[in-house]
Amino acid sequence: MSSVAVVGSLNIDLVIRAPHCPQKGETLIGGTFGMAGGGKGSNQALAAARLNAKSRIIGCVGSDDFGRRLKAVLTENGVDCSHLQARREAPTGTAVITVTDDGESSIVISQGANSLLSRDAMTQATEIFESSDSALFQMESPPETVAAGLKLSRQHGCRTFLSAEPPFSLPPEVWGNIDYLILNERALGFYVGYDQYRASIPEMAGEIIARGVRCLVVTQSARGGMVLMNNGESFRFEAFNIRAVDNTGARDAFCAGLCVGLGEGMPIRRAAKFASACGALACTKIGAHPSMPWRHQVSALLGEAHGDDYEL
Repeated sequence: MSSVAVVGSLNIDLVIRAPHCPQKGETLIGGTFGMAGGGKGSNQALAAARLNAKSRIIGCVGSDDFGRRLKAVLTENGVDCSHLQARREAPTGTAVITVTDDGESSIVISQGANSLLSRDAMTQATEIFESSDSALFQMESPPETVAAGLKLSRQHGCRTFLSAEPPFSLPPEVWGNIDYLILNERALGFYVGYDQYRASIPEMAGEIIARGVRCLVVTQSARGGMVLMNNGESFRFEAFNIRAVDNTGARDAFCAGLCVGLGEGMPIRRAAKFASACGALACTKIGAHPSMPWRHQVSALLGEAHGDDYEL
């Protein structure tokens, strides 16, 4: 069984369907409204638990009903919330999400209590890093906290993952503490200072790997993605042919799948395909928490794609 420490954000998502994302000054009559758990850290911790990993989360919520609701859902799904802080200084993070008819989403986030996750919280979670094989981070927490957590978890033997979105500048010393960097083309361009349409993915990836990152995983939505290693190996992985309803949380499911797969000892190519299946399934339901896939669903999708001889 893989053991994953997830450090990151927890939000309540307010989701509304719309024919398209509103333009400046435009008011739209939307469709259905829903409310569900979300936040990259929360999504990834939930997905890891549903994929049969031992999942622990380190983060902050407000001392409010939203915070209590998030903790209850995670606990019910087997996530260890012993290092989830309830803070009175700020409300639980909130995301307002517009989902278009073709399944694309646009998101505005109020960080709330997520902004209070501190370096001290990383030190207090040392016992979790010591007993986990992997540590998974995102950029919805303060960058200095992410940097401290990556360094500490690496010191305690964790395989480190950073889902580097939304992109923020990072101190130069951070890169050498990242084993697996997961991001899209736009974020990759941000981190190397290039317009992604003026440079190739291998060219940009080479600059990141030269900074000390072991493996770069570039996701490309319906086009699958690329994996580029510091040993010169690279390969593409394909997306699954599914009917997308809402892509909110798809990359979080992918990140959790990659983390769990590698933690179980899967070779990188197999882990990438496993992660791709997780991300695809997350697009088939509305809302982040509701769409995080269960292990048996991933196994079924992989069985359909590869035949009954594909074992996990």
